[in-house]
Amino acid sequence: MKPKQTRIGLALGSGGPRGLAHIGVIKALLDHDIPIDVIAGSSAGALIGGMYLALGSIEAVENIATSLTYKDILAAFVDFGSFSGIIKGIKLEDRLEKILHNQTIERLPIPFAAVATDILSGDAITITKGSLTKAIRASSSIPALIDAAHIGNSYLIDGGGSNPIPVSVARSLGGTRIIAVNLDAYKFTNEDDKHVFQRPSMANMGIAALNMLRHNLAKKLCEDADVTITPAVSSISSINLAQFLHGETIIQKGYDATLAVMPKIKRLIDKSFES
Repeated sequence: MKPKQTRIGLALGSGGPRGLAHIGVIKALLDHDIPIDVIAGSSAGALIGGMYLALGSIEAVENIATSLTYKDILAAFVDFGSFSGIIKGIKLEDRLEKILHNQTIERLPIPFAAVATDILSGDAITITKGSLTKAIRASSSIPALIDAAHIGNSYLIDGGGSNPIPVSVARSLGGTRIIAVNLDAYKFTNEDDKHVFQRPSMANMGIAALNMLRHNLAKKLCEDADVTITPAVSSISSINLAQFLHGETIIQKGYDATLAVMPKIKRLIDKSFES
């Protein structure tokens, strides 16, 4: 039993299909009786965190993720003709709404926030009320791939562009001990090949530069977390939608990474109880 003053917050990071690892993280926490009192999610983190709270079961989310087919992906994403993205996002939003049953953030069992990015200001926008579907849609609108979401007077895109691991948001929701999930911990050099330098191609240089930005921003944000879980998913593409078909493998990586730091998490809970 945790003390009243201790509230465990999850900060679930962005990462496209890598975000399926969040399912494994939540499963492992629940399997070990770790309480979850608030959730803040960016992009894929908002999707998995929001679905879990709306459906009331991480197993239900897992069943949906592991039963996806190419037909499902085509039905959700073959929606061309947008001005600011390849995909309009209307079909994706409709399918998500059927799963979430018109749920609103205010009716979720614990505090929840989805983080998006204002395309005009570049500021991180925290969504804590209104349609859960629209909040997730805004938070996960990958730039140039999915059309920006229009909410109020703002056009919002993927939260990964401004706050990919919303540790500060989880604290603002009332979390006193924050568990962050970092899906952007890249390995830039194979340990076996360090002694061999090969000049990278132009394309690889561009990808590496972007990954370095994501890697270092994620690392900085996690400095404010009490515990960081780092699933081994950096080799999985964050924009290749076909990766959603490898749900079981990615979920297991999240579960394994959580077990690896479970002693630290339990010490965190015990320390909070003693205080």
